[in-house]
Amino acid sequence: MKQIYLLRHAKSEWDEPYDTDLERTLSRRGKEQSKALRDYLKESRFEFDQCYVSPAERTHKTYATLRKEILRFPKPELRESIYDADKEDLLFLLQGLSPSVRSVCLVGHNPGLEDLGSSLLFGETEFSRFQKFPTASFLGLSFSEDSWKNLSWGSCQLAVFWIPGQIGKE
Repeated sequence: MKQIYLLRHAKSEWDEPYDTDLERTLSRRGKEQSKALRDYLKESRFEFDQCYVSPAERTHKTYATLRKEILRFPKPELRESIYDADKEDLLFLLQGLSPSVRSVCLVGHNPGLEDLGSSLLFGETEFSRFQKFPTASFLGLSFSEDSWKNLSWGSCQLAVFWIPGQIGKE
């Protein structure tokens, strides 16, 4: 049994000027979302063997907040291909994992993560079946095959779907 965790970065800062989109960091609300997610993951005892993170500052900050108190989480590996990736790009990345990897976390962006999660659960669809996949969403999927090469649309089952709710929406 393999586990796939998809984590969309927490809410990013739009009010500050940045030279590139990659430099945008977390907003106050994003920092609160990250801490709430960290508390949830700490209680739930999720673990993964590898973590691949987009090169964007907001993805690094989101994952760093989690690792700050959850030391069992692995050091993240930067994967430029995650930034601006579509679901096919992300599927290709997952299919290339070593069979020894039991669980993986991708920290990235929408619409790629949402489309990937929707298609892995429900099969090839033109549009996501999620009503919402907001910032700081954490989606866990189970895959019953031994080889990542067999991962395909509709081959996963839902394990968990956590969203930050009303955090920062006062």
